Amino acid sequence: MNTYSRDDQIESNFNLARTALLYELILMNSSKKPTYLFSDAHFGAGTTEIESEKLEKMTFLLDEIVRKEALCYILGDLFDFWFEFRGGLTRGFDEVLKALRTAVERGAKINLIGGNHDWWAGNAFERVSGVKMHREPIIAEIQGKLCYLAHGDGLAQSDWGYRNLLKPTFRNSATNWLFRQLPRSVGQRMMSGISSGSKLYTKNRNLDMEAEYVIAAESMLASLQIDAVIIGHTHEPARIVDLEAGQYVNIGDFFDQFSYAVIENSTIRLEIL
Repeated sequence: MNTYSRDDQIESNFNLARTALLYELILMNSSKKPTYLFSDAHFGAGTTEIESEKLEKMTFLLDEIVRKEALCYILGDLFDFWFEFRGGLTRGFDEVLKALRTAVERGAKINLIGGNHDWWAGNAFERVSGVKMHREPIIAEIQGKLCYLAHGDGLAQSDWGYRNLLKPTFRNSATNWLFRQLPRSVGQRMMSGISSGSKLYTKNRNLDMEAEYVIAAESMLASLQIDAVIIGHTHEPARIVDLEAGQYVNIGDFFDQFSYAVIENSTIRLEIL
């Protein structure tokens, strides 16, 4: 089994974290209102019964967010696949989009940080859902805590192949342009198979990389002088790890666990529906 020490510095992780400062630095006034974070619902990946359960629980959570006038961050992979084809949007998510739009129209402020399954959401998604899309990690000040918010894909040091080969290829503008020209039905069928393989790969790999995420967070906390690193992606049980420089928070998933995080009274806690 490979081991990694703090002396490795995890340069790639630090560079990835540092880019968040270049893309978005959202400074929010300290507030008594809570902030909710969930991820990895993978809408479109389950049976009819599972999809109904996910939608029901997400709607319940959004109702709570509206009642409390809270902020909401979805940390990626809301959809098992989302792409905006030339011929239209990915099909099958009308009820999900309606639930998001309803919450936004009732006053909820919802942000989606792209994951490895839905990074391609863009202007069309924002228009139909009312949700603000972010394609890069965010560093946000939430109730006095400076938090790095991201999906989490590519943070593990040993995930070199994904970070340096697959991720740049799938997010390349030329690749995206070519894929956008496909008929929507063809593109969806192609990506359905890729998405299923990706989830299985992630599940099997991340069981072995759990310690690497903690090491990555430890490095980022110290290097960026932030208070918390909060991610999803791994589908591992939700947990909070207290480190010397701050906290590493993995919020689990909204697919099997239905776990999420709440930042309230300057404290991060985990909840399960």
